[in-house]
Amino acid sequence: MTPLFSGVLAHVKWFTDPRLHPTQYGLLLSVPVIAAFLLAIGAAGVGYLIQHRVPEPKAVRALERYAKTGPLALRIALGIALIAASVANWLFVPSLVLDQDLVGLALRVVEAACGLFLLAGLFTRYVAIVLALLGIVAMFPFSVESILEQVHILGIAVFLVIAGPGVMSFDARRQADRSIAHEKAPAAAINLLRIAMGFGIAYGALTEKLLNPPLAQALLDQSPFLNVLRPVGVSDPVFIWLAGVTELAVGVVILSGQITRPVMAVGFALFTVTLIVFGVPELIGHLPYYGIMLTLFIAPDADSWRVQRALRRAA
Repeated sequence: MTPLFSGVLAHVKWFTDPRLHPTQYGLLLSVPVIAAFLLAIGAAGVGYLIQHRVPEPKAVRALERYAKTGPLALRIALGIALIAASVANWLFVPSLVLDQDLVGLALRVVEAACGLFLLAGLFTRYVAIVLALLGIVAMFPFSVESILEQVHILGIAVFLVIAGPGVMSFDARRQADRSIAHEKAPAAAINLLRIAMGFGIAYGALTEKLLNPPLAQALLDQSPFLNVLRPVGVSDPVFIWLAGVTELAVGVVILSGQITRPVMAVGFALFTVTLIVFGVPELIGHLPYYGIMLTLFIAPDADSWRVQRALRRAA
């Protein structure tokens, strides 16, 4: 299975109305979905073997000296995404279109303000908390499912609360840029960021493909060329399942903490390729992912003293 399967069908809800195709959670116990989970767990097992038997090049490991850029990358990526989404009248992503009323306007203002403060690195921890609360509030005009699909944004918020905004911020002038003074802080920040990303990808594989084939089929009906395997006889239902399995496997491997750097590199290339197909909305929606991928590629864990020193400046 190639990651291209999941790439061309990534974030189906951004380009197809999800209200017409509710998620069928009853399919969780179906044979295709159970098989998908078994394959995903198997992929994590393969990742474990690679992680422990294939030595990582020292040149790649040396990137950890730049771990201090993680908070800056996350702030810039999420800040720009929030501002752009607010201008486009979205909450976080294209699938969450805000109403033209006072509630929608208020959500847009808070979203844009969070983006501006994150870019400046000012009152970063408070902004991260507001952003998390914004996601909770948004469950009411939208749904719990739609917000859980954006859990990677919560992961960034939690990371910034723990690790702080970094030295390149206005908070540094207030001496509020340091991480939480605890020996486990770097590991907690990185692990929670990785878990949020992995869960979000795995959950999206379920709600947009494996537990909702009609939704993915609607996108293929709209853009038949997305089934890149149709010329070799692969039907749309099989292609949707393959895409869902691949995306679920990627999410589970990220959750497992194995071969994080290679997965981030593949994800970066894959998300970039899909920009050709889906354009600016895809770019805006994926900006937070880019920030996470860069951060985890540089510092996939906190085992290195370089990472600990960079993310635990308060110790």
